[in-house]
Amino acid sequence: MSTVLIADDDVDHRELLRIALRRFGHHTVEATDARSAMLALQAGGIDAVLLDNRMPGESGIEFCRRLRLDPATATLPVMFVSADVNDARILTALQAGADDYLTKPFHRAELSTRLENLLMRRGSAAGRSAIAANAAMRAVRGALRPPGLRDDGKSLSQTA
Repeated sequence: MSTVLIADDDVDHRELLRIALRRFGHHTVEATDARSAMLALQAGGIDAVLLDNRMPGESGIEFCRRLRLDPATATLPVMFVSADVNDARILTALQAGADDYLTKPFHRAELSTRLENLLMRRGSAAGRSAIAANAAMRAVRGALRPPGLRDDGKSLSQTA
């Protein structure tokens, strides 16, 4: 079965995801922040990433952007699993390159189905081409993002 990286700073959330994924036959690797998630990815063997939006240091959105810009991880399936239900932030995560966004709380069957769909698409040649094309498009969008805009789509001047 596949190996899924769970990147979430909340130990309880990681445990719930780990239990659910193992019940569905997946192996898991855990990280508490973007730095440790990148180290896990560099070690190899990761088939998909479940990512929280809010983590200490680099946000999940920024980490996702970084994954999409790196050819080694550009086609890796990334799904946000987050309690953050802000529409602008969800859209920003998808624009940053997330393949899916599941809000907490969630049903285990929905988590499993969404993850399996991502893994199946990654395994097919057409899926890999589509994911690579989407990654390139998101990289261009990210490069064209207006200066002074936060991850949630608000201007930096609105936060003062």
